[in-house]
Amino acid sequence: MMQIPRFILIIAISFLTACSSHKETQETAFLDTGNLKAMGTYFATDNEGKPVLCWTSQSPTDSLYRLQYAIYDEENNSFEPTITVPLSAGTSTSAESMAKVAFKKDGTIIAVFAKRFINEQNPYAGAIYYSQSADKGKTWSKAEFLHSDTLYTYGRSFFDVATLKNGEVAAVWLDGRFGKKQKGSALFFAKTSSGKGFGKDSLLNKSTCECCRTDLLCDQNGKLHIAYRSIIFPSGLASKQVRDMVYISSDDNGTTFSKEQVISNDNWQIEGCPHSGPSLAQTNNKISAAWFTAAGGNSGIYHTSLQNGAFSKKSLITVKGRHPQLSSLPNGQVLAVYEEESEAHTTQHAHEGHGSMKHGQTPSGKSKIILKGIGKDGQEIVLSNGNYIDLHAAITALNRGALVAWIREENSKSFACYLKVSY
Repeated sequence: MMQIPRFILIIAISFLTACSSHKETQETAFLDTGNLKAMGTYFATDNEGKPVLCWTSQSPTDSLYRLQYAIYDEENNSFEPTITVPLSAGTSTSAESMAKVAFKKDGTIIAVFAKRFINEQNPYAGAIYYSQSADKGKTWSKAEFLHSDTLYTYGRSFFDVATLKNGEVAAVWLDGRFGKKQKGSALFFAKTSSGKGFGKDSLLNKSTCECCRTDLLCDQNGKLHIAYRSIIFPSGLASKQVRDMVYISSDDNGTTFSKEQVISNDNWQIEGCPHSGPSLAQTNNKISAAWFTAAGGNSGIYHTSLQNGAFSKKSLITVKGRHPQLSSLPNGQVLAVYEEESEAHTTQHAHEGHGSMKHGQTPSGKSKIILKGIGKDGQEIVLSNGNYIDLHAAITALNRGALVAWIREENSKSFACYLKVSY
C-alpha cells in the first residue's frame, strides 16, 4: 500500500458478506457476517447525520437480491445491525442503479429499488418502487410505484434520492415511457410530502443517455443540483449526437428547474451508453463535478467546478479510472474515489444495445480502489492492493475524514468492503 504521510489509514476494512481468510496488509482485518453475495454499495445519511451504507445481498434460500443497509457509528468504527427491506426481493443489482434508502427529518425511512417486469416483450421493462418505515426498519409499508406512469411496457431505472432541507425526500430517475418517440430516456423528478409518500412526477428532460446513473444533491442552503448524461444534437442536427454531462438546479425544492447547462463540451459522439454517470459534491460556494468520458480518444475521469454560474475548464483526474464518486470534507477538501485496472487487458467503453454492460467490467482482470484529493495539493492513495477485482467505490464524509465502500469480486463471490480514512 502506498504510504503518504498526509494520510492516516484507520484499521477498518470489513466484508459485509462472507469472506475468505486472506489478508491484504498488516493493517486490514476481515469480518465474516454471512454467506451472501453483495452488490451495489451506496451511502446515505440518516436523520441524525450518521452515515448509512446500503447494498443488495443475494439470499441463499431463494437466490433473490434484497436491499440491506446498516447505520455507521464513527466513534466505534462499526456498523449497527443490518436491516433488510423485505419487499425489495428481486431488486435490480446494477451498480449504476443500486437500491438505496433516504431518511426524512422525522425519521421516516424511504427505501427505493428497481425491479424488472417478467415476461414482457421489452427485456428492459421494469419499475421503480418505494416502501416506507416509521419504526426504524422494523416494519415496512406496501411497495408503491415511484412514477405516475405504471404501464408494464417501458423501463425505469438509474435513480437517485436526497433529503430536502424541509425534511422531505426527493428522487430523480430515467424513464422510458415515451418509447421510440424520443431518443434515449427521459428524466423525471418527484418528492414526498408530510406524512405521505411521493407525489405526482414531473418531466425534466426528454432525451437522456439510457444507462448512466443520475446524481441528485441538496446543498446546505437547500438548493437542488442534478447531473446526468444527456443526448445532445449539435446545431439541431438529429443525425449527429453527443452524450455529455449536463446540470440543472432548483431554488424552490424542485417546483421549477434551471435551463440545462453543459458541464463540459466533451462532444463524445457515441451510439451507446457508457454505463458511467456523474458525481457531485459541494464545498463552500462551489459545486464540484466528476465524470468519465472517452471523447476524442482522451479516455479518463475529469473534474470541474461551478462557481458564479459557470463551469471551469475541465481537469484530468486519471486516465485509468472508472466510475468516480465525490465527497467534500468539513474542511472543504473534495475527495474522489474510483477503480483502476491493475493488469493490462481490453475494456470496451460502450455497449451495442440497451442494458448490455461492458464499460468498466473486468471479469478477467484485476482492479484497485483509488482515493484522490481534488486540487493542486490533493494527493493519491491506493485503498486496495490490486490483487482482486475491486469495483464501484462509494464515499461519504465523516467528522474526521471519509468512509469508502466498494464491491470485491473473488471466486464467483462478491463482497461489500469498507474503509475509514482520516485526511
